[in-house]
Amino acid sequence: MEKFEEKMKILVTFYSRHGHTKKVGEKIAKILGADIEEIIDKKDRNRLVSWFASAFDEELRTPTKILPLKKNPSNYNLVIIGTPIWSGIAPPIETYLSKNKFKKVAFFATFGASAENAFYIMEKLSKKPLAILELQDRQIEIGEHKKLIKNFCRTIKKLY
Repeated sequence: MEKFEEKMKILVTFYSRHGHTKKVGEKIAKILGADIEEIIDKKDRNRLVSWFASAFDEELRTPTKILPLKKNPSNYNLVIIGTPIWSGIAPPIETYLSKNKFKKVAFFATFGASAENAFYIMEKLSKKPLAILELQDRQIEIGEHKKLIKNFCRTIKKLY
């Protein structure tokens, strides 16, 4: 029987400010045998002042510029897209979703408080996801995320 990753070309892409979303994206890519690409925002969002500006950008849905991508998402059967949640999806993810076409998508988000409308916004900018994964930062910090990631990947394998 053909291996899942041989018949399914998958890209895991994400924006990560503090490393939580990156950690989850890398784990998903490893489990699914997927390619991986980190989305890099041209705007510096690392200082406290930048954080407030980022939340403001996110609330007003202000577009941001991202570095050119190395991988074309339209070349993949499935693109799994990850975002940190501040008060909605991160502006670099909004830019990525609005500028690309996808065959199929799945979403994951990392957050401190709530992912509330994030997946709804992501779906409106792209497609209905095969699966979604919500992880609170504290779950990642204490290692509770591993089982949830494995279940998310199992769901994707079943649905495709």
